[in-house]
Amino acid sequence: MGQRFSLSLRFRFFAVLGGVLIVAMVALAAISKWLIFPALKAEERTAVQRELDRATRSLELNQESLLAQAQDWAHWDDTYQFIEGSYPRYAEVNFSQQMFEDMNYHLMAFFTLQGEVHFLAGLEPTTGRYQTCTAAVGPCAWMAPWVDTMQSAIATQVAPMAMYIEQWPALVTASHILHTDESGPPNGWLFKVRALDDAWLERMTDYTGLSLSLQVEPFAAAHSTELTFSGDQVTASHLFAAYGTSEAVSLTIELNRVQYLASLTTFRYLLVWTAGLMLLVIGLVLFLLERMVLKPLRQLTAFTQFAGQFDDSEGLTERRDEIGLLSRAFREQLACQHQLNAELLRMSTHDALTELPNRRLFDQRLTAAVSQATQEVAPLAVMMLDIDHFKLYNDGYGHQQGDECLKRVAAALQDVASRHGFFIARTGGEEFSALLPGVTSQHAKTLANALVDAVDQLHLRHERSPVCEHVTISVGIGMLDDSEASLPSAIMTTADQALYLAKAQGRHCVILFEPSLVSCPISKQNTPS
Repeated sequence: MGQRFSLSLRFRFFAVLGGVLIVAMVALAAISKWLIFPALKAEERTAVQRELDRATRSLELNQESLLAQAQDWAHWDDTYQFIEGSYPRYAEVNFSQQMFEDMNYHLMAFFTLQGEVHFLAGLEPTTGRYQTCTAAVGPCAWMAPWVDTMQSAIATQVAPMAMYIEQWPALVTASHILHTDESGPPNGWLFKVRALDDAWLERMTDYTGLSLSLQVEPFAAAHSTELTFSGDQVTASHLFAAYGTSEAVSLTIELNRVQYLASLTTFRYLLVWTAGLMLLVIGLVLFLLERMVLKPLRQLTAFTQFAGQFDDSEGLTERRDEIGLLSRAFREQLACQHQLNAELLRMSTHDALTELPNRRLFDQRLTAAVSQATQEVAPLAVMMLDIDHFKLYNDGYGHQQGDECLKRVAAALQDVASRHGFFIARTGGEEFSALLPGVTSQHAKTLANALVDAVDQLHLRHERSPVCEHVTISVGIGMLDDSEASLPSAIMTTADQALYLAKAQGRHCVILFEPSLVSCPISKQNTPS
Protein backbone atom coordinates (compact mmCIF):
# COMPACT_ATOMS: atom_id res chain seq x y z
CA MET A 1 0.00 0.00 0.00
CA GLY A 2 2.81 2.42 0.94
CA GLN A 3 4.79 1.52 -2.18
CA ARG A 4 1.75 2.03 -4.36
CA PHE A 5 1.14 5.45 -2.80
CA SER A 6 4.79 6.48 -3.29
CA LEU A 7 4.54 5.66 -7.01
CA SER A 8 1.32 7.61 -7.53
CA LEU A 9 1.30 10.86 -9.49
CA ARG A 10 -0.28 12.63 -6.57
CA PHE A 11 2.59 11.72 -4.23
CA ARG A 12 5.15 12.69 -6.87
CA PHE A 13 3.41 15.97 -7.46
CA PHE A 14 3.38 16.76 -3.73
CA ALA A 15 7.04 15.73 -3.43
CA VAL A 16 8.17 17.78 -6.46
CA LEU A 17 6.30 20.93 -5.50
CA GLY A 18 7.41 20.53 -1.88
CA GLY A 19 10.99 20.39 -3.11
CA VAL A 20 10.36 23.41 -5.32
CA LEU A 21 9.06 25.29 -2.29
CA ILE A 22 12.16 24.41 -0.24
CA VAL A 23 14.50 25.35 -3.10
CA ALA A 24 12.62 28.61 -3.63
CA MET A 25 12.89 29.48 0.05
CA VAL A 26 16.61 28.67 0.09
CA ALA A 27 17.11 30.61 -3.16
CA LEU A 28 15.22 33.59 -1.78
CA ALA A 29 17.36 33.55 1.34
CA ALA A 30 20.55 33.15 -0.71
CA ILE A 31 19.60 35.95 -3.13
CA SER A 32 18.78 38.20 -0.21
CA LYS A 33 22.03 37.43 1.58
CA TRP A 34 24.45 37.47 -1.36
CA LEU A 35 22.76 39.81 -3.85
CA ILE A 36 20.09 42.11 -2.46
CA PHE A 37 21.60 42.94 0.94
CA PRO A 38 25.08 43.52 -0.56
CA ALA A 39 23.45 45.69 -3.24
CA LEU A 40 21.73 47.77 -0.55
CA LYS A 41 25.02 47.98 1.34
CA ALA A 42 26.83 49.03 -1.83
CA GLU A 43 24.17 51.66 -2.48
CA GLU A 44 24.65 53.02 1.03
CA ARG A 45 28.42 53.08 0.59
CA THR A 46 27.95 54.90 -2.71
CA ALA A 47 25.72 57.49 -1.04
CA VAL A 48 28.25 57.96 1.78
CA GLN A 49 31.10 58.23 -0.73
CA ARG A 50 29.10 60.80 -2.69
CA GLU A 51 28.67 62.92 0.45
CA LEU A 52 32.37 62.54 1.28
CA ASP A 53 33.25 63.57 -2.28
CA ARG A 54 31.03 66.62 -1.86
CA ALA A 55 32.84 67.56 1.35
CA THR A 56 36.31 67.02 -0.16
CA ARG A 57 35.30 68.95 -3.28
CA SER A 58 34.15 71.82 -1.08
CA LEU A 59 37.59 71.87 0.56
CA GLU A 60 39.26 71.74 -2.85
CA LEU A 61 37.07 74.59 -4.12
CA ASN A 62 38.06 76.57 -1.04
CA GLN A 63 41.69 75.88 -1.90
CA GLU A 64 41.16 76.87 -5.55
CA SER A 65 39.44 80.08 -4.44
CA LEU A 66 42.43 80.88 -2.22
CA LEU A 67 44.77 80.25 -5.16
CA ALA A 68 42.72 82.57 -7.37
CA GLN A 69 42.94 85.28 -4.71
CA ALA A 70 46.70 84.76 -4.36
CA GLN A 71 47.16 85.05 -8.13
CA ASP A 72 44.95 88.15 -8.20
CA TRP A 73 47.25 89.83 -5.66
CA ALA A 74 50.46 88.48 -7.19
CA HIS A 75 49.61 89.52 -10.78
CA TRP A 76 49.31 93.23 -9.92
CA ASP A 77 51.58 96.10 -10.84
CA ASP A 78 51.36 97.51 -7.28
CA THR A 79 52.63 94.20 -5.83
CA TYR A 80 55.37 94.09 -8.46
CA GLN A 81 56.49 97.61 -7.48
CA PHE A 82 56.26 96.68 -3.77
CA ILE A 83 58.76 93.84 -4.22
CA GLU A 84 61.00 96.18 -6.25
CA GLY A 85 60.90 98.66 -3.36
CA SER A 86 59.28 101.44 -5.40
CA TYR A 87 55.93 101.40 -3.56
CA PRO A 88 56.66 101.83 0.19
CA ARG A 89 53.01 102.55 1.13
CA TYR A 90 51.75 99.27 -0.38
CA ALA A 91 51.29 97.47 2.97
CA GLU A 92 49.76 100.51 4.63
CA VAL A 93 47.23 101.00 1.80
CA ASN A 94 46.25 97.36 1.26
CA PHE A 95 46.66 95.50 4.57
CA SER A 96 44.68 95.73 7.79
CA GLN A 97 43.37 93.44 10.51
CA GLN A 98 39.85 93.91 9.16
CA MET A 99 40.92 92.77 5.69
CA PHE A 100 42.56 89.62 7.11
CA GLU A 101 39.46 88.79 9.16
CA ASP A 102 37.05 89.44 6.27
CA MET A 103 39.07 87.32 3.83
CA ASN A 104 39.82 84.59 6.40
CA TYR A 105 43.56 85.00 5.89
CA HIS A 106 45.96 84.06 8.66
CA LEU A 107 49.24 84.83 6.96
CA MET A 108 50.54 86.50 3.81
CA ALA A 109 54.22 86.18 2.99
CA PHE A 110 56.18 87.98 0.27
CA PHE A 111 59.52 86.55 -0.84
CA THR A 112 62.14 87.57 -3.36
CA LEU A 113 62.70 85.30 -6.33
CA GLN A 114 65.60 83.70 -4.42
CA GLY A 115 63.34 82.92 -1.43
CA GLU A 116 64.42 85.70 0.93
CA VAL A 117 61.72 87.24 3.13
CA HIS A 118 60.51 90.63 1.88
CA PHE A 119 57.40 91.23 3.97
CA LEU A 120 55.17 89.24 6.36
CA ALA A 121 51.66 90.01 7.60
CA GLY A 122 49.27 87.89 9.64
CA LEU A 123 47.04 87.35 12.65
CA GLU A 124 48.86 86.00 15.70
CA PRO A 125 47.19 82.63 16.52
CA THR A 126 46.78 83.05 20.30
CA THR A 127 45.68 86.71 20.45
CA GLY A 128 44.29 87.27 16.97
CA ARG A 129 46.30 90.53 16.79
CA TYR A 130 47.37 91.81 13.35
CA GLN A 131 51.17 91.97 12.91
CA THR A 132 53.57 92.91 10.11
CA CYS A 133 57.31 92.26 9.91
CA THR A 134 60.18 92.03 7.48
CA ALA A 135 61.57 88.95 9.23
CA ALA A 136 60.11 86.07 11.27
CA VAL A 137 61.53 87.30 14.56
CA GLY A 138 60.27 89.11 17.64
CA PRO A 139 56.47 89.52 17.51
CA CYS A 140 56.47 87.58 14.20
CA ALA A 141 58.48 84.62 15.55
CA TRP A 142 55.35 82.47 15.36
CA MET A 143 55.62 82.78 11.56
CA ALA A 144 59.08 81.16 11.47
CA PRO A 145 57.97 77.52 10.91
CA TRP A 146 55.68 78.62 8.09
CA VAL A 147 58.41 80.74 6.49
CA ASP A 148 60.89 77.84 6.65
CA THR A 149 58.45 75.51 4.93
CA MET A 150 57.63 78.11 2.27
CA GLN A 151 61.33 78.70 1.56
CA SER A 152 61.79 74.94 1.24
CA ALA A 153 58.92 74.87 -1.24
CA ILE A 154 60.47 77.69 -3.27
CA ALA A 155 63.77 75.82 -3.40
CA THR A 156 62.04 72.67 -4.70
CA GLN A 157 59.66 74.29 -7.19
CA VAL A 158 56.53 75.57 -5.42
CA ALA A 159 53.30 73.60 -5.75
CA PRO A 160 50.51 76.15 -6.45
CA MET A 161 48.22 74.52 -3.87
CA ALA A 162 49.15 72.43 -0.82
CA MET A 163 48.33 71.71 2.79
CA TYR A 164 50.83 72.67 5.48
CA ILE A 165 50.88 71.45 9.06
CA GLU A 166 52.86 73.63 11.44
CA GLN A 167 51.13 74.95 14.58
CA TRP A 168 47.83 73.95 12.92
CA PRO A 169 46.73 72.59 9.55
CA ALA A 170 46.15 75.17 6.87
CA LEU A 171 45.51 75.69 3.18
CA VAL A 172 48.47 77.35 1.48
CA THR A 173 48.67 78.70 -2.08
CA ALA A 174 51.58 80.32 -3.89
CA SER A 175 52.09 82.36 -7.02
CA HIS A 176 54.85 84.15 -8.88
CA ILE A 177 54.63 87.93 -8.66
CA LEU A 178 54.09 89.34 -12.16
CA HIS A 179 52.74 92.48 -13.80
CA THR A 180 48.98 92.94 -14.07
CA ASP A 181 49.05 91.62 -17.65
CA GLU A 182 50.94 88.58 -16.30
CA SER A 183 54.08 89.58 -18.13
CA GLY A 184 57.45 88.88 -16.58
CA PRO A 185 60.01 88.30 -15.59
CA PRO A 186 58.75 87.27 -12.14
CA ASN A 187 60.42 89.14 -9.30
CA GLY A 188 59.19 87.22 -6.26
CA TRP A 189 56.67 84.91 -4.59
CA LEU A 190 53.42 85.50 -2.74
CA PHE A 191 52.06 82.91 -0.27
CA LYS A 192 48.60 83.01 1.34
CA VAL A 193 47.64 80.89 4.34
CA ARG A 194 44.12 80.07 5.51
CA ALA A 195 43.94 78.11 8.77
CA LEU A 196 41.67 75.06 8.94
CA ASP A 197 40.47 76.06 12.42
CA ASP A 198 37.14 75.83 14.23
CA ALA A 199 35.83 78.97 12.53
CA TRP A 200 36.66 77.50 9.10
CA LEU A 201 34.96 74.20 10.05
CA GLU A 202 31.86 76.08 11.15
CA ARG A 203 31.67 77.91 7.82
CA MET A 204 32.17 74.65 5.89
CA THR A 205 29.49 72.92 7.97
CA ASP A 206 27.03 75.71 7.16
CA TYR A 207 28.01 75.55 3.47
CA THR A 208 27.77 71.75 3.01
CA GLY A 209 25.15 70.88 5.61
CA LEU A 210 27.44 68.06 6.81
CA SER A 211 28.96 67.38 10.22
CA LEU A 212 32.67 67.91 9.54
CA SER A 213 35.81 67.47 11.60
CA LEU A 214 39.57 67.58 10.97
CA GLN A 215 42.40 65.57 12.53
CA VAL A 216 46.12 65.31 11.85
CA GLU A 217 47.16 61.70 11.16
CA PRO A 218 50.07 59.80 9.61
CA PHE A 219 49.64 59.72 5.84
CA ALA A 220 48.85 56.36 4.21
CA ALA A 221 48.20 56.55 0.46
CA ALA A 222 46.66 53.05 0.43
CA HIS A 223 44.01 54.17 2.93
CA SER A 224 43.37 57.71 1.77
CA THR A 225 39.60 57.11 1.94
CA GLU A 226 38.00 55.12 4.76
CA LEU A 227 34.35 54.37 5.61
CA THR A 228 33.39 53.07 9.08
CA PHE A 229 29.88 51.78 9.87
CA SER A 230 28.84 51.56 13.52
CA GLY A 231 25.25 51.17 14.70
CA ASP A 232 23.09 53.96 13.28
CA GLN A 233 26.11 56.14 12.42
CA VAL A 234 28.61 56.02 9.56
CA THR A 235 31.92 57.87 9.57
CA ALA A 236 33.76 58.66 6.32
CA SER A 237 37.20 60.26 6.09
CA HIS A 238 39.62 61.33 3.37
CA LEU A 239 43.33 62.04 3.85
CA PHE A 240 45.01 65.09 2.31
CA ALA A 241 48.80 64.81 2.28
CA ALA A 242 50.63 67.74 3.87
CA TYR A 243 53.65 69.30 2.17
CA GLY A 244 57.07 68.46 3.57
CA THR A 245 55.88 65.98 6.20
CA SER A 246 54.69 62.38 6.57
CA GLU A 247 51.47 63.58 8.18
CA ALA A 248 48.13 64.32 6.57
CA VAL A 249 44.91 66.17 7.32
CA SER A 250 41.93 63.81 7.68
CA LEU A 251 38.60 65.36 6.65
CA THR A 252 35.84 63.37 8.40
CA ILE A 253 32.05 63.46 8.03
CA GLU A 254 29.41 61.74 10.14
CA LEU A 255 26.10 60.62 8.65
CA ASN A 256 22.95 59.11 10.15
CA ARG A 257 21.96 55.57 9.01
CA VAL A 258 18.43 55.59 10.42
CA GLN A 259 16.77 55.79 7.01
CA TYR A 260 18.93 52.96 5.61
CA LEU A 261 18.26 50.72 8.63
CA ALA A 262 14.52 51.41 8.37
CA SER A 263 14.61 50.42 4.68
CA LEU A 264 16.50 47.26 5.60
CA THR A 265 13.90 46.31 8.22
CA THR A 266 11.08 46.95 5.75
CA PHE A 267 12.76 44.77 3.18
CA ARG A 268 13.13 41.93 5.67
CA TYR A 269 9.41 42.11 6.45
CA LEU A 270 8.79 42.03 2.70
CA LEU A 271 10.85 38.85 2.40
CA VAL A 272 8.77 37.18 5.15
CA TRP A 273 5.52 38.15 3.41
CA THR A 274 6.91 36.94 0.08
CA ALA A 275 7.79 33.57 1.60
CA GLY A 276 4.28 33.28 3.05
CA LEU A 277 2.72 34.18 -0.27
CA MET A 278 4.85 31.58 -2.03
CA LEU A 279 3.65 28.95 0.46
CA LEU A 280 0.03 29.92 -0.19
CA VAL A 281 0.46 29.80 -3.95
CA ILE A 282 2.15 26.39 -3.79
CA GLY A 283 -0.74 25.07 -1.69
CA LEU A 284 -3.29 26.33 -4.23
CA VAL A 285 -1.34 24.76 -7.08
CA LEU A 286 -1.21 21.43 -5.24
CA PHE A 287 -4.95 21.57 -4.65
CA LEU A 288 -5.94 22.50 -8.23
CA LEU A 289 -3.33 20.88 -10.51
CA GLU A 290 -2.03 17.78 -8.73
CA ARG A 291 -3.62 15.42 -11.35
CA MET A 292 -2.54 17.52 -14.41
CA VAL A 293 1.28 17.23 -14.23
CA LEU A 294 2.89 14.27 -15.98
CA LYS A 295 6.37 12.87 -15.43
CA PRO A 296 7.50 13.08 -19.13
CA LEU A 297 6.69 16.78 -19.18
CA ARG A 298 8.74 17.35 -16.01
CA GLN A 299 11.62 15.40 -17.48
CA LEU A 300 11.58 17.40 -20.72
CA THR A 301 11.46 20.66 -18.76
CA ALA A 302 14.47 19.62 -16.70
CA PHE A 303 16.32 18.57 -19.85
CA THR A 304 15.71 21.90 -21.60
CA GLN A 305 16.89 23.77 -18.51
CA PHE A 306 20.23 21.96 -18.34
CA ALA A 307 20.83 21.23 -22.03
CA GLY A 308 23.48 23.94 -22.13
CA GLN A 309 25.79 21.44 -20.38
CA PHE A 310 24.34 18.49 -22.43
CA ASP A 311 23.19 16.86 -19.18
CA ASP A 312 21.27 13.80 -20.35
CA SER A 313 21.29 11.86 -17.11
CA GLU A 314 17.61 11.00 -17.66
CA GLY A 315 18.42 9.47 -21.09
CA LEU A 316 15.85 11.65 -22.85
CA THR A 317 17.71 11.62 -26.19
CA GLU A 318 17.58 7.81 -26.22
CA ARG A 319 13.80 7.70 -26.00
CA ARG A 320 11.84 6.49 -29.05
CA ASP A 321 8.83 8.69 -28.51
CA GLU A 322 8.04 12.34 -29.28
CA ILE A 323 9.97 13.56 -26.24
CA GLY A 324 13.09 11.77 -27.52
CA LEU A 325 12.70 13.36 -30.96
CA LEU A 326 12.24 16.80 -29.41
CA SER A 327 15.23 16.30 -27.10
CA ARG A 328 17.55 15.29 -29.97
CA ALA A 329 16.35 18.16 -32.13
CA PHE A 330 16.90 20.58 -29.26
CA ARG A 331 20.44 19.28 -28.63
CA GLU A 332 21.34 19.51 -32.35
CA GLN A 333 19.91 23.00 -32.59
CA LEU A 334 21.88 24.08 -29.53
CA ALA A 335 25.12 22.62 -30.93
CA CYS A 336 24.51 24.42 -34.24
CA GLN A 337 23.88 27.67 -32.38
CA HIS A 338 27.15 27.32 -30.43
CA GLN A 339 29.04 26.69 -33.69
CA LEU A 340 27.45 29.71 -35.37
CA ASN A 341 28.22 31.91 -32.38
CA ALA A 342 31.87 30.85 -32.46
CA GLU A 343 32.09 31.53 -36.19
CA LEU A 344 30.43 34.95 -35.82
CA LEU A 345 32.86 35.84 -33.04
CA ARG A 346 35.82 34.94 -35.25
CA MET A 347 34.40 36.86 -38.23
CA SER A 348 33.94 39.95 -36.07
CA THR A 349 37.55 39.91 -34.84
CA HIS A 350 39.55 38.61 -37.85
CA ASP A 351 40.22 39.81 -41.37
CA ALA A 352 38.51 37.61 -43.99
CA LEU A 353 41.32 37.91 -46.61
CA THR A 354 44.46 37.39 -44.51
CA GLU A 355 42.85 35.62 -41.49
CA LEU A 356 44.84 37.97 -39.26
CA PRO A 357 43.13 39.77 -36.35
CA ASN A 358 41.39 42.95 -37.51
CA ARG A 359 41.43 46.54 -36.21
CA ARG A 360 38.59 45.86 -33.78
CA LEU A 361 40.51 43.09 -31.97
CA PHE A 362 43.77 45.08 -32.16
CA ASP A 363 42.13 48.12 -30.53
CA GLN A 364 40.78 45.92 -27.73
CA ARG A 365 44.21 44.35 -27.10
CA LEU A 366 45.92 47.77 -27.32
CA THR A 367 43.58 49.33 -24.73
CA ALA A 368 44.20 46.44 -22.32
CA ALA A 369 47.99 46.52 -22.93
CA VAL A 370 48.23 50.29 -22.31
CA SER A 371 46.25 49.95 -19.07
CA GLN A 372 48.45 47.08 -17.85
CA ALA A 373 51.72 48.79 -18.85
CA THR A 374 50.64 51.98 -17.07
CA GLN A 375 49.76 50.13 -13.86
CA GLU A 376 52.93 47.99 -13.86
CA VAL A 377 55.22 50.79 -15.17
CA ALA A 378 56.39 48.39 -17.88
CA PRO A 379 57.61 49.17 -21.42
CA LEU A 380 55.16 48.88 -24.32
CA ALA A 381 55.98 49.14 -28.01
CA VAL A 382 53.68 49.30 -31.04
CA MET A 383 54.48 49.10 -34.74
CA MET A 384 52.75 50.38 -37.84
CA LEU A 385 53.76 48.56 -41.03
CA ASP A 386 52.91 49.56 -44.57
CA ILE A 387 53.57 47.78 -47.89
CA ASP A 388 55.66 50.18 -49.99
CA HIS A 389 53.91 51.50 -53.10
CA PHE A 390 51.12 48.94 -52.90
CA LYS A 391 48.88 51.08 -55.13
CA LEU A 392 51.47 50.77 -57.92
CA TYR A 393 51.47 47.00 -57.33
CA ASN A 394 47.68 46.84 -57.69
CA ASP A 395 47.76 49.03 -60.79
CA GLY A 396 50.45 46.91 -62.41
CA TYR A 397 49.38 43.35 -61.51
CA GLY A 398 45.67 43.71 -60.79
CA HIS A 399 43.63 43.46 -57.61
CA GLN A 400 43.58 39.66 -57.64
CA GLN A 401 47.38 39.54 -57.49
CA GLY A 402 47.22 42.36 -54.94
CA ASP A 403 45.04 40.21 -52.67
CA GLU A 404 47.47 37.29 -53.11
CA CYS A 405 50.35 39.62 -52.21
CA LEU A 406 48.52 40.73 -49.05
CA LYS A 407 47.92 37.12 -48.00
CA ARG A 408 51.56 36.10 -48.49
CA VAL A 409 52.88 39.19 -46.68
CA ALA A 410 50.39 38.61 -43.83
CA ALA A 411 51.50 34.98 -43.53
CA ALA A 412 55.17 36.02 -43.35
CA LEU A 413 54.42 38.66 -40.70
CA GLN A 414 52.32 36.21 -38.66
CA ASP A 415 55.11 33.63 -38.82
CA VAL A 416 57.58 36.10 -37.26
CA ALA A 417 55.01 37.24 -34.68
CA SER A 418 54.25 33.63 -33.66
CA ARG A 419 57.92 32.76 -33.26
CA HIS A 420 58.65 35.82 -31.14
CA GLY A 421 55.37 35.90 -29.20
CA PHE A 422 53.79 39.23 -30.14
CA PHE A 423 50.44 40.26 -31.63
CA ILE A 424 49.99 41.50 -35.21
CA ALA A 425 46.82 42.54 -37.05
CA ARG A 426 45.68 43.94 -40.37
CA THR A 427 44.34 47.41 -39.57
CA GLY A 428 43.93 48.89 -43.07
CA GLY A 429 44.20 48.13 -46.78
CA GLU A 430 47.94 47.48 -46.92
CA GLU A 431 48.55 48.54 -43.33
CA PHE A 432 49.39 46.24 -40.42
CA SER A 433 49.91 46.97 -36.72
CA ALA A 434 51.85 45.06 -34.07
CA LEU A 435 51.58 45.13 -30.28
CA LEU A 436 54.65 44.25 -28.17
CA PRO A 437 54.06 44.40 -24.38
CA GLY A 438 57.16 44.38 -22.19
CA VAL A 439 59.47 45.01 -25.17
CA THR A 440 62.16 47.71 -25.06
CA SER A 441 62.80 50.05 -27.96
CA GLN A 442 65.97 48.26 -29.09
CA HIS A 443 64.31 44.84 -28.96
CA ALA A 444 61.33 46.26 -30.86
CA LYS A 445 63.69 47.56 -33.55
CA THR A 446 65.28 44.10 -33.83
CA LEU A 447 61.86 42.48 -34.26
CA ALA A 448 60.87 45.12 -36.83
CA ASN A 449 63.98 44.32 -38.88
CA ALA A 450 63.01 40.65 -38.67
CA LEU A 451 59.60 41.53 -40.17
CA VAL A 452 61.26 43.52 -42.97
CA ASP A 453 63.63 40.60 -43.72
CA ALA A 454 60.74 38.11 -43.72
CA VAL A 455 58.91 40.11 -46.42
CA ASP A 456 62.15 40.56 -48.39
CA GLN A 457 62.67 36.78 -48.40
CA LEU A 458 59.32 36.30 -50.16
CA HIS A 459 60.88 37.90 -53.30
CA LEU A 460 57.47 39.03 -54.56
CA ARG A 461 58.34 40.84 -57.78
CA HIS A 462 57.34 44.53 -57.89
CA GLU A 463 58.72 46.07 -61.09
CA ARG A 464 56.98 49.41 -60.59
CA SER A 465 58.39 50.03 -57.13
CA PRO A 466 60.95 52.86 -57.03
CA VAL A 467 62.33 51.32 -53.83
CA CYS A 468 63.23 47.75 -54.82
CA GLU A 469 62.53 45.11 -57.47
CA HIS A 470 60.45 43.11 -55.01
CA VAL A 471 57.73 43.93 -52.45
CA THR A 472 59.06 45.67 -49.33
CA ILE A 473 57.61 47.16 -46.18
CA SER A 474 58.29 50.21 -44.03
CA VAL A 475 57.95 50.12 -40.24
CA GLY A 476 57.36 52.85 -37.68
CA ILE A 477 57.85 52.06 -33.98
CA GLY A 478 56.31 53.99 -31.09
CA MET A 479 56.88 53.57 -27.35
CA LEU A 480 54.38 54.31 -24.61
CA ASP A 481 57.06 56.29 -22.70
CA ASP A 482 57.47 58.64 -25.70
CA SER A 483 53.75 59.35 -26.15
CA GLU A 484 52.25 62.58 -24.86
CA ALA A 485 49.69 60.69 -22.75
CA SER A 486 49.12 57.12 -21.53
CA LEU A 487 46.38 56.61 -24.11
CA PRO A 488 46.06 54.09 -26.98
CA SER A 489 45.62 56.90 -29.51
CA ALA A 490 48.74 58.69 -28.22
CA ILE A 491 51.09 55.72 -28.59
CA MET A 492 49.64 54.90 -32.04
CA THR A 493 50.29 58.51 -33.06
CA THR A 494 53.99 58.10 -32.27
CA ALA A 495 54.14 54.93 -34.40
CA ASP A 496 52.28 56.69 -37.21
CA GLN A 497 54.72 59.61 -37.12
CA ALA A 498 57.65 57.18 -37.19
CA LEU A 499 56.10 55.38 -40.21
CA TYR A 500 55.66 58.70 -41.97
CA LEU A 501 59.34 59.48 -41.37
CA ALA A 502 60.26 56.03 -42.71
CA LYS A 503 58.35 56.81 -45.91
CA ALA A 504 59.96 60.23 -46.12
CA GLN A 505 63.44 58.67 -45.84
CA GLY A 506 62.87 56.43 -48.84
CA ARG A 507 60.89 53.47 -47.38
CA HIS A 508 62.10 49.89 -46.89
CA CYS A 509 63.42 50.77 -43.46
CA VAL A 510 62.62 50.84 -39.75
CA ILE A 511 62.25 54.12 -37.85
CA LEU A 512 62.00 54.29 -34.05
CA PHE A 513 60.04 57.33 -32.90
CA GLU A 514 62.01 59.90 -30.95
CA PRO A 515 60.58 63.22 -29.79
CA SER A 516 63.44 65.01 -31.55
CA LEU A 517 62.36 63.54 -34.91
CA VAL A 518 59.07 65.42 -34.85
CA SER A 519 60.76 68.73 -35.65
CA CYS A 520 63.10 67.27 -38.31
CA PRO A 521 62.54 68.47 -41.90
CA ILE A 522 60.85 65.78 -44.01
CA SER A 523 61.75 65.25 -47.64
CA LYS A 524 58.85 65.12 -50.11
CA GLN A 525 60.62 62.51 -52.25
CA ASN A 526 58.91 59.10 -52.41
CA THR A 527 56.26 60.01 -49.85
CA PRO A 528 53.09 59.07 -51.83
CA SER A 529 51.61 55.64 -51.08
